[in-house]
Amino acid sequence: MNKYNIILHTTTSCNFDCSYCDVVKDKKQLDFSKINLFIDFIKSNKENLNLIKFFWWEPLLAFKNIKYIVDNTNMFIWNKYELVTNTSLLNDEICDYLEKYFEIVFFSIDSENFFDYNNVFKLIDRYNLNNKVYFNLIISPWKEIEAYNQFEKIYSSWYKNFNILPVYFTKIWNKDDLSNLSVIMKKILDKFIENKDIKLFWFQNNSWYNASLTYDALFIDIDQKIYYSDFVSTYLWKIIKDDLYIWNLNNFSIWNDLGEIIFNKKNRLNLYEKAITNKIKWQIELHKVMDYFSKYLNIRKWVLKD
Repeated sequence: MNKYNIILHTTTSCNFDCSYCDVVKDKKQLDFSKINLFIDFIKSNKENLNLIKFFWWEPLLAFKNIKYIVDNTNMFIWNKYELVTNTSLLNDEICDYLEKYFEIVFFSIDSENFFDYNNVFKLIDRYNLNNKVYFNLIISPWKEIEAYNQFEKIYSSWYKNFNILPVYFTKIWNKDDLSNLSVIMKKILDKFIENKDIKLFWFQNNSWYNASLTYDALFIDIDQKIYYSDFVSTYLWKIIKDDLYIWNLNNFSIWNDLGEIIFNKKNRLNLYEKAITNKIKWQIELHKVMDYFSKYLNIRKWVLKD
């Protein structure tokens, strides 16, 4: 039987307002009365789950709920948790908890919002998080050089784990921005090739580029409905929300033939993604840039290996 990753939304609020973010922010919280329903789901499906990821908006706004969920499921899926945060709410209590129970934590940084390097670095060191943390380097149009400067500052401070994530499905990329993106991609990847201590999440494992943090996951929305993709939480993709719907959490268990359902939902998503890619100017060119550098990285690694 296949094993699945679970993405759980605990809040639809965020304390940032990034210009490139398309997520629907309706400021809802996961109803505490329904959390036990999710915990029961984990218990009954523990043999079929890889991990639980807390993602989108700012999950740490609902840290109490996250803590309650982890405290009551950790005995079934030992420390198989991931979290994506903008880092602004990190403190000693949270970092101590991340160190004890989380396998990977993504610290998302961009050039629009303040990033407190000193505080974040101190917390990483204090709670021995260096091997768990990946800096999710968000690269947006007009901000490519700033993104590379952030990479350099983090790398020069001896933190080596990164995920490179240009902003997708936006109309504001243009030829000059893509040229700047190409320049900094080459700089980052050349540094990776030359320095074996750098780790790139997901990127180097593929002959094609995939920036997703949510590969092959079931997404449980704030209303306890299960979807094939967490893309349904955005304005751009909510048009196919019904197409990607799988089941309600309160009467769902993972069964043997779920793979066929997932296959059909994935095909629906792929068709829509192609349509969106063709519709948005520069989107195809952005994919070409990232595909090129995925191949560039793998070819260079292969040549150097020999």
